[in-house]
Amino acid sequence: LSLSCCMKLSRSILKGIRAMTATRILVNLQNVNKNEDRPNPASFTQSVIEHFGTTGDNVTEVNADLQDNKLVLSNDWTKGQPVKLKRPSFCPITNLTSPIRDDLPADTKSRGIDSGVALILESADGKVLLTRRAKTLRTFPGVWVPPGGHLEENETFAMAGLRECHEETGLKMSPQQFVSEDLKVLALWESVYPTKLTIGPPKRHHIVVYLYGKLKPGFDANTMNKQLQLEPLETDACAWLDRDLVKRITEADEEKATEHGYKTEESVGKGEYVRGHIIDENNRQVEGNIPLWPLLTVSGAVSDHERVSTGTKFALEEWLQRV
Repeated sequence: LSLSCCMKLSRSILKGIRAMTATRILVNLQNVNKNEDRPNPASFTQSVIEHFGTTGDNVTEVNADLQDNKLVLSNDWTKGQPVKLKRPSFCPITNLTSPIRDDLPADTKSRGIDSGVALILESADGKVLLTRRAKTLRTFPGVWVPPGGHLEENETFAMAGLRECHEETGLKMSPQQFVSEDLKVLALWESVYPTKLTIGPPKRHHIVVYLYGKLKPGFDANTMNKQLQLEPLETDACAWLDRDLVKRITEADEEKATEHGYKTEESVGKGEYVRGHIIDENNRQVEGNIPLWPLLTVSGAVSDHERVSTGTKFALEEWLQRV
């Protein structure tokens, strides 16, 4: 085996071992307007946004903090600055009916709500890295997202974001490489899989903490590409996207779409490509052209497909407003 293959294998093995022994970092909620004097574990079928009340358009504000290996969401502003938390209007938990809720397996209903992080990584030349999840993954297979994954015991948000990015892409970074010398919380997303009740009953419920960091001069996209070592079991493609392309992706809005599903190449982005890296049929990482049109489609009504996730589009919109 080559050195790069051994490194990929070791990252995969280490992550698998940790996953088997890890303590899940579950979401706890505290709404001080409901006289809740301490955070309480969220239940799997509970809508986090409904617990705090929306400010319109399926959005609310909370502060997010890690306490005793729990992700605590609260509206006690003495404990932190408010950050936007959003969900789609078609969120399965929000639209869950009693018959579907009653038929959920007991181990699903007792799961609680998991936590995760995703890193909006901006290169020194103003490009954002997106990755395509491997098609063999249990959740969101083939969907484009930022590098990310579960929080682990005793981690900070930044530690988790940097670890996941390294495990999935081979990019090993320290906070000192970023302009702010840290990663900032950008926004939160209430994520459920499958994404719609028309696709199937909910199996996973997460709060995803989107982080943001811009790399210092000297760490442009081409320079970072030299470090890329994609982990094929998790990520089978990646690409750096400029601001104009990110804007086009966010304009493919599930909430405003009149037609849902996997559109054809003829209908969007025909003949357009983005330069990136892929895992080929021989399990090798190669540079090549990635068709753009799947990134410009919206989620399906009865099945899912390659696209940019709805939560990722929300986070990219927040990024566009910052830069």
